[in-house]
Amino acid sequence: MPFSSTESKLLIISRDALLGVLNDSSSVKVFRILASLSRRGLHILLSAPEPERWVPTRGNVDNALNSQKMLMKLANEAGGTLEGVYYVPRSLLTQDRNREGALKDILKRYSVLAGKTALISSSAPFIKAANRLGITGYEIALPGKQGMTIPEALENFS
Repeated sequence: MPFSSTESKLLIISRDALLGVLNDSSSVKVFRILASLSRRGLHILLSAPEPERWVPTRGNVDNALNSQKMLMKLANEAGGTLEGVYYVPRSLLTQDRNREGALKDILKRYSVLAGKTALISSSAPFIKAANRLGITGYEIALPGKQGMTIPEALENFS
């Protein structure tokens, strides 16, 4: 499903999956594709599990915030924009509800329809939650595993 520049669309990418390509030869390609999509008006948001504990930032940068800053800088250097990171709340007993609730909240915040949204993640349960809501899901393989890669997922709809 190609994304055109005339409609408001949203791409949600797992922050951890994107971090996984940094040491890969496809890293430059991935950020160039993201920059191209961003310049065409696609909103790109990263998602991540809420950290189990936030580290106080007085003189010490929290790892979660540090990785977010690095990814945004790389996207910016390639000529694109990442909107930020949406942290999905953790809960052992209500994780499915949290995934769906997070996705509904994201759709509402961006005023975009589920059918105009895509999710790239290595989490099968997150992809299933997205599919239940009508969001196109691209399940990618973790680095070193067989399956779809982030560049392949991006090329499927760019």
